[in-house]
Amino acid sequence: MTPIAEELPLSSATPVSIAPDFEIDQPKEFAPFFLRNLREILFYLRILAKRRSLLTAYLDEGADFFLTAIVAVDEAAGLILLDPQHAEESNAQFANARQITLVGNLDSVKMQIRLPALQLSKFEGQSVLSAPIPPAILRLQRREFFRLEPPITQPIHCKLAKKDVTGVMQTFEFGLADISGGGVCLIVPTELGESFLRDALFQQCRLEIPGEGVIQVSLRIRKSVEMSDRSGQHSLRIGCEFVNLPGARLAFIERYITRIERERKARDTGLAD
Repeated sequence: MTPIAEELPLSSATPVSIAPDFEIDQPKEFAPFFLRNLREILFYLRILAKRRSLLTAYLDEGADFFLTAIVAVDEAAGLILLDPQHAEESNAQFANARQITLVGNLDSVKMQIRLPALQLSKFEGQSVLSAPIPPAILRLQRREFFRLEPPITQPIHCKLAKKDVTGVMQTFEFGLADISGGGVCLIVPTELGESFLRDALFQQCRLEIPGEGVIQVSLRIRKSVEMSDRSGQHSLRIGCEFVNLPGARLAFIERYITRIERERKARDTGLAD
């Protein structure tokens, strides 16, 4: 969404490319979430392949990326096979990369897979990108908070404000990619990246939650990742944590999450109206 304040224009906005932070690069901090057993690794890779889950493949430190999916896992050859890009020069770029980091979600749990340079090859008559099956993958399931993606038909909006370098107050309104008891993920236009840098604090933000009401929260920026949807449109996913969230407001959010999950399960089992 676009900012809603009159004073919003930031100096001739130029898109800002922000390299993502990869938790897979922090093995000590996230040690409990690493899977190193080959059987477990193959299990999750095959589920991703079966569902053709959309993955973002970041080259090297993450400045460049493309969308892909796992085509198959060839255990006999020890290879993971990915959808290639249509442009041959792009596939050559991936072959020259030092490393590739695959990032995606499986049942609302973040998955990260680190691969070496990808090679263009053939599988069952089709072109694929291949790399050795990794010795470890990251399945980042923080059990203390369940992250919910709001229904597309009933999005959650967040309104927040900050002063620019001239002291003028800017007000923004964004949709949420997900929400949990620990924080939210904002969908922000790439050209506004400089206004949402890591550790920035936004106080008295308004969360407008359909069917529940409006609550006020304070948010601290924890990470920013550039993403692209199937249409090729780029945006930033800004991960924020709640700061000093009162218990009553946490209960408010948890009640909403429980209701949406209950409604989804009822639809899945055919019990919904």
